[in-house]
Amino acid sequence: MNRLAWIAILGVAVAPGCKTDISQQLLERELRMQEDQIYLLQDQVQDKCARLERVAAENRSLKKQLGIVDPDASLPGRIDVPAAVAAPGRGPTPAAPPALAPPAVTAPAVLPPAITIPEPAAGPPGGSEPAAEGPRFGPRFGPPPGSAAPPATIAPPALDGVPPLPAGADARGSAAAPAIKRLSHEESLSAEGRITHLVVNPSRSNCFDGDGDGTSDGLAIVFEPRDADDRLVTAGGDVVITVCDPALPGGSEGAPLATWQIPAAESLSHFRRTSRARGMHFTLPWQGRTPSGYHVRVLVKLTTFDGQSFEADATVPTK
Repeated sequence: MNRLAWIAILGVAVAPGCKTDISQQLLERELRMQEDQIYLLQDQVQDKCARLERVAAENRSLKKQLGIVDPDASLPGRIDVPAAVAAPGRGPTPAAPPALAPPAVTAPAVLPPAITIPEPAAGPPGGSEPAAEGPRFGPRFGPPPGSAAPPATIAPPALDGVPPLPAGADARGSAAAPAIKRLSHEESLSAEGRITHLVVNPSRSNCFDGDGDGTSDGLAIVFEPRDADDRLVTAGGDVVITVCDPALPGGSEGAPLATWQIPAAESLSHFRRTSRARGMHFTLPWQGRTPSGYHVRVLVKLTTFDGQSFEADATVPTK
């Protein structure tokens, strides 16, 4: 029984010591981690300082090569004095005060010389003596006395075997340049291809519901101008889009529900030629009335600059 008591007492005495040892180990571990972080930050600061010094030295070297003087630096720092010339133990020579600028000197006003042309002296009546000449070395004004006036036009000389110049030739002897016709934007597009038909894209044409109330708010129509090889052609022109509602009386296609007329200048901005969008895209809100049936009939007409018209139609669902 005494042996068991001694063992219990020993365990109670050892237990607090073990607890204190674990706390001390945790504290030392945390201190080591903080010390490692301090060393890491010191290394980063030294690295940044070294990089900053290298950049500053490179900047000073580039300024010296370009001849740029740093205004913030002192005069001794801007002048490179060799070590052999500099006197030991002697401070930098103070900078001399800047010399005053000389007073501004106003240049005398220079006037252009006045040139006068002397009037020719009038000869005596009867014309017995010639008129007085002008200056000895000056120009003579008018034809000499007694000479006939030059003709108004001078005919070109005729050469054997050389045809005469055309009537529209200019002063240098070259024929007048023909008038250049400037093509409009629509005419320049016709060089890329010739339209033969229109194709309405059924997957991109529908009646959209913008506010989600279950009622159609407008028409989204996409059609492509194509050539004889069924390739997309970049083109523009006046566009007329007509929508007919078969649910309304007015023939097999129904009464016209809405009509939009888009001029060529506006329709060209709706043309797309990308991998996702091809052809002419129009989003048109309804003009008052909305379709009452489950589908509408859309008629598209494109009139190019040269007066050719191309038409296409499609059935578009309303819901």
